[in-house]
Amino acid sequence: MSNSQSYKTIDAISEVLHKDRGSKFIGIAYPTDSIDDVKVQLDQLKETYPDATHICYAYVLGINGEDYRANDDGEPNNSAGQPILREIRSADITNVLVAVIRYYGGKKLGVSGLIDAYGTAARLALEQTNSVVKVVQKKCWIRHNGAKDFMVFEYANRLGFTILTHPSQPGGYFEIELPEQNFPDFLLALESLPNFDLQEELNGH
Repeated sequence: MSNSQSYKTIDAISEVLHKDRGSKFIGIAYPTDSIDDVKVQLDQLKETYPDATHICYAYVLGINGEDYRANDDGEPNNSAGQPILREIRSADITNVLVAVIRYYGGKKLGVSGLIDAYGTAARLALEQTNSVVKVVQKKCWIRHNGAKDFMVFEYANRLGFTILTHPSQPGGYFEIELPEQNFPDFLLALESLPNFDLQEELNGH
């Protein structure tokens, strides 16, 4: 799935409709990078599909896919969330949420039928999007001690970092990110720039 410098994920949201014996299964795959983002997406699904019979899902997070969960949302145990999770694992990706929204069609599918239907909807959703390899990024905070904020912009390209957020006042900290593998060289470069202050954690981050 990954090494210490990169990982594979999906590049965009995708949605598919799978039908099985009258029931409709809407599979949606989301790229995501945090539990908070997962919660936001799930809350939005509940608002978008308030009349759905079930909203089942699974997610995998972390560079090595170490953070994961599967949820059956009232379907028989391991008949929905686990099949979705298996499809994510089979695709060898991380930082992804796959939800399958079911509308019951009047005919019971049985546990084996549910496993197949939820797994198929998840697989089709993942097949509708592209996998991409992303470089592991490190976030930190930098400022110019002389409040010459233009210097931060000037050195962004030279030192290979991206500015994520700007300070609210001159001389404040910029939130930046750069490839984690480049961070040691970045620190060495900063040693020759004494007017810059770097923090790896700031305000509880």
